[in-house]
Amino acid sequence: MEAAIRIGLALALSVLVIALFRLGRRTPGPRGEEVRPRGWDSIVGNALFLGALWALVGVIAAFMVLGGNLVDAVPPVADLVEVRDELGDAPLECGPPGPDGQPHLVEVVHSNDQGPWLTQAAGDFMEQCPNIQLRLTARDDFEAASAILRGELRPTLWAPAEELSLRYLEIRWREQSNELLFRMDERRPLVRSPLVVLLHEEQFRALRAIREADREGVGFWVDALCPTIPRAPALDGVLQEDMLPGYWLDWYLQRNPPPRPDPPLVTKKGRSAPAVRPAPADPLIPTPEEMRSWGRVKLGFPAPTSSAGGLSTLLLMARQHLLADTAGDIALALEREGEVLQRWLRRCNAGRDNWFGSALLLTDHVFDLGPRSYDGVVTYESLVFPILARLQSDELKEVRVYYPSTTLVAEHPAVPMWPDDEERARELDAARLWLQYLESEKVQRSAISHGLRPGRLERPLSAFDLEKNPFLDLRRFGIELEPTIEEPPRPDGAVLLRLLELWRDATGRN
Repeated sequence: MEAAIRIGLALALSVLVIALFRLGRRTPGPRGEEVRPRGWDSIVGNALFLGALWALVGVIAAFMVLGGNLVDAVPPVADLVEVRDELGDAPLECGPPGPDGQPHLVEVVHSNDQGPWLTQAAGDFMEQCPNIQLRLTARDDFEAASAILRGELRPTLWAPAEELSLRYLEIRWREQSNELLFRMDERRPLVRSPLVVLLHEEQFRALRAIREADREGVGFWVDALCPTIPRAPALDGVLQEDMLPGYWLDWYLQRNPPPRPDPPLVTKKGRSAPAVRPAPADPLIPTPEEMRSWGRVKLGFPAPTSSAGGLSTLLLMARQHLLADTAGDIALALEREGEVLQRWLRRCNAGRDNWFGSALLLTDHVFDLGPRSYDGVVTYESLVFPILARLQSDELKEVRVYYPSTTLVAEHPAVPMWPDDEERARELDAARLWLQYLESEKVQRSAISHGLRPGRLERPLSAFDLEKNPFLDLRRFGIELEPTIEEPPRPDGAVLLRLLELWRDATGRN
C-alpha cells in the first residue's frame, strides 16, 4: 500500500513540475510595445501558478515523510524467522538453558564489603555463562536478615559477612516457620576478613604499650573496651552518663605504675648520695600529660542489635568476661553469671548516646568526627582499606591497624536459600555453578585487590604477583600479611539471642 502511495506522489510531482513550467513561461512582447494593464487572463494564470507551487510543496513534504524512497528501505520482518539462540553457545559447565530459552535468574544478597569484588566477578561470569543471569543486592547482614524474615527478600543465595548472622537468622526463622530456610553444613566460605581495631596513631602507640604491659593476662576485648572497670562493678551512685569506659591515663598507670623512688644511698660520712634518675620513657609512647588530655577511652563498635561486627564484638567481650579465653561452655556460663555480665555491660555502655548501625557507617564517620569523638573503631579489615587509601592522598593524620590476638574472622559464607523448594531447583543448580566460579583460583586472587583475603587458597598473600595488592601497599599503616590469630568457637543462635537480650537490658537500646 505504501509503495502505491509513493508511486502516485511521484507521478503528481512530475505533473506539477510540468504545469509550473508551462504557467511560468512568458513570451516577452516586442520592444517599444505599450505596457497595458493585466486582464483577467493574467490574474487567473498567476493564481494557477501559486496553487501549483503550494501543491508542489505539499507533495514534496508528504514524499519526505514517507521516507523519500519509492520502495521500502528496510523490508518488513517476516512472521516466522530463524533467531539464533545465544544461550545455546554457553559451555557445558554452565549447565542447561532456562525454560523457553531464557536465562536462569539467580538473586544474590551479599554483604557490602563484597560488593566491588562480586560485581566484577559477576560480569565475567555472565559473559562466560550467558544462560545464567545474576542479580546482586548489597545489604548489611542484619538488614538482610530482617527483610528475609518479613518476606521482603527471597534470594537464591545469601552471602553475609559473618557466620553469626546465619546462626541468628536460623533461630529467628524457626520461631515463625517450619520451612527449611538453609542448611548450615552447605555454607561455603568465600573470602576472609578479621575483626580489627583502627586507631589514631597516638592512641595506637598508647594501646600497644598498655597491652604489652598486661602481665595478668586480661583479654583485649575486656581490657580495651571496658578499661579500669571491675569485673563485678557496683552501680550504686553511678549516673548513667558516667557509665562509660575509664580514662586513658588511669588505664596506662594501672599497667605501668611509676617506679618507687629508690632509698637514698648512705655514704661512709653519713651523707646521702644523689638518687639515680629513672631511664626516660620510650619516645614513641605518649606522655602522661598527652594521655590526660584524651580523657576517657573511646573505642567505638557498632550496635550489636543491628550489625554483625557489633554482635561479634559483644560475643568476644562476653567470652573473655565469663571464661577468660578458656575453652569453657559460654551457654553454661551465661546461666550462672548472666546477671554479672549484664551489670558489667551496663557500667561500660549505658552512657553512650550514639550507636552506629553498621561497621561500614562507623568506619566511614569515625575519622571525619576526629579523635575528640573516637580514639578508634572496631571494624573489619576489609573496611579499613578505603580509609587508608584516602590517607595516602589527603593530608590527614596517620592511623594504625591493630590486630587483637584473639578475634573472629568473617568468612563470608554463602548458602543456598530454601534448598528443598522444587520450583527453585534449576535456579539453585545455577547458583551452585556461580559459587564454583567464585572459588576458582583466578577469582579468589582478584579478591585480594579489593582488600579481601582469599577463602579457598592457602598461600600467603606475599606469594601473589598482582598489579594491585593493598596488603603489601599499605603495610606502613600496620597491615599484617599473616597475623597470628586465635579464633574462639561460635555459639548457636540461642546464645546469641540471650546475649542480645542482656545488652538491650543493660543499655536500654534496641
